[in-house]
Amino acid sequence: MVKGVGVSRDLQWVLTRNWSSSLIKARGINRRFSRSPFNPKGLFVPRFEGQYQQKALTIEPNAGGKGVTLVYKKRRHQRKPAKAVARIVLNKDSRRTLKNIKTFCNRNLYRTDLKNVRIIGSHVCLRRASAILRSQKPKPIKKSRRTAAPKKAAE
Repeated sequence: MVKGVGVSRDLQWVLTRNWSSSLIKARGINRRFSRSPFNPKGLFVPRFEGQYQQKALTIEPNAGGKGVTLVYKKRRHQRKPAKAVARIVLNKDSRRTLKNIKTFCNRNLYRTDLKNVRIIGSHVCLRRASAILRSQKPKPIKKSRRTAAPKKAAE
């Protein structure tokens, strides 16, 4: 990210869009992907790149393997990167987790472009949290079809 006072997000994007360290280009694919920590969608576009946004959030799986962590940037500490990142651990059931994420975004007026249903089909962070929670569910053990064991010959 270009550092300086009064540098707009648009100018930062123009200066770094072709040489960003989080940029991933794949052969044969016309899209550019990102490994930026505050990019919930994984696409290298200014809308989802959190390093250019004042407010950014993403969802990560918990280290314990149950639940998710909501990671967000505080607008108050823009010039202090160590204080700018905050985490909320959400490890209740999936309904409460998704409700808490939605409530957090609505109450804090957090990036309406990340939650507008008409634009992207669904709230990006809710989709990501839902996918992580679904992957953490234990898979049911499928019973294999047993073939009839051959009966022992009567002696």
